[in-house]
Amino acid sequence: MVYYFKAKVSEETEYSDFGLDDEKEYTIYMGKDKHENDPLIKKSHPKNLWFHVDKHSSAHLYLQLSLEEQSIKFEDLKLEESLLTQLGQLTKANSIKANKLNNITIIYTPVDNLYTDGTMDTGTVSFNNGQKVKRIHINKKENSIVNKLNKTKNEVSIEEFISNQQTLITNWQSNKKMIERNLEQQRKEEAKLNDLQKQKNSDPYADLFNETSVNANSNEFRNENWVEEDFW
Repeated sequence: MVYYFKAKVSEETEYSDFGLDDEKEYTIYMGKDKHENDPLIKKSHPKNLWFHVDKHSSAHLYLQLSLEEQSIKFEDLKLEESLLTQLGQLTKANSIKANKLNNITIIYTPVDNLYTDGTMDTGTVSFNNGQKVKRIHINKKENSIVNKLNKTKNEVSIEEFISNQQTLITNWQSNKKMIERNLEQQRKEEAKLNDLQKQKNSDPYADLFNETSVNANSNEFRNENWVEEDFW
């Protein structure tokens, strides 16, 4: 089974001064035990974030990012502090040893930075890039945060989890292709403008001899009522 939690974060808006902040909801999920970590690692969205207690055994937690957040490089991704606190507290609470300790560190990284192979123990992971790991410091356990998250807890089968993730991956891939097409079109338009600017810089009188200017001064395209005296 896979457990799901909902974390809510208040977002400041232009109406914040009037007490009308928006709430954004995030989905957090984790496997029931270490044997279910493998399908979560292999089938999770590659841009989801993986959380674990540093230097201690703990559950593997994952944060589901929005389409917009998935397009941001991990190095540039800025998550709300309150969201990171909730994730840190929930990760700590699901570690037998770390749950009893103060001043612990939670590490997190994108799923596509996780590395595992057949030689590792079940549920064990390493990193493709050790520099691509961020940390959260948790001073002590805050039961109010953990209890609030546990009230949102529900569970689905591994099969349903995989189906849900595949749908999200398909949507992400479509969105990624659309963004790439838009960027390519933008690059072409910018290149065209640059070429035109280069032409103007090399020949400042080029506009005087473009098709519109030539037609405007040609007898062939004059109004039928024009008279030659107009030019004297």
